[in-house]
Amino acid sequence: MAAFRKAVEQGADMIELDVRTTGDGKLVVHHDRRLGRTSDGHGRVRDLHMQQIQSADAGSWFGNRFAGEQIPSLDDVLQWLPEDMGLNVEVKTDGDPRPRWFIAAVFAGSMRHWHSWSRLVVSSFDDQFLVHLRSAIPSVTTGVLLSPVRDAGARPSVLARRAGAAVFICSRSRLRKRHVRDARMHGLAVACYGVNTAEQFRLVMRRGVDAVMTDFPDRIVRYRDT
Repeated sequence: MAAFRKAVEQGADMIELDVRTTGDGKLVVHHDRRLGRTSDGHGRVRDLHMQQIQSADAGSWFGNRFAGEQIPSLDDVLQWLPEDMGLNVEVKTDGDPRPRWFIAAVFAGSMRHWHSWSRLVVSSFDDQFLVHLRSAIPSVTTGVLLSPVRDAGARPSVLARRAGAAVFICSRSRLRKRHVRDARMHGLAVACYGVNTAEQFRLVMRRGVDAVMTDFPDRIVRYRDT
């Protein structure tokens, strides 16, 4: 949560985070399949209950002043999120053998009290998850992520149609002018992640993207406003 609070302080318009489904059917904010790299916890997220995951220290590895920082649940973030802040939730399903309809149902259940749909984008590399999610929550805006191997050479419009998505998302290094042209022709928004320098920001903006994701919100806000 410390990183999210810092992003708000630095003027970010939206927060992007990754979630995985726990062993007891809840959504935890975590990028990796396992806990070990970014906390003192152990094991696979899909096998652990939320209480086990949140008993881990997820801050000490980064700095002493973050000691005791918990791994938040998606519910924790939703309860804290400022009213004017957008949210991009990337749902990770890799390594999870459970049916995609089940993960979509878990997500839909977590969002049952959410009313600000205009502030939310749900993204994934998993087309089938997005299809099931759109079936469960027709009003949700979804974003399809370009997979470098699986989707090599594919047009954004084809990927979006396959997943029922309204947003095309790719890394800065994979973004091409043809992607933006195709997206525009088919009414898709375009977002790009991994944008951390002034040169990178100016390049992707010249190509016409609608949103960027960065590790340094203060820099991007400064570049945007100059």
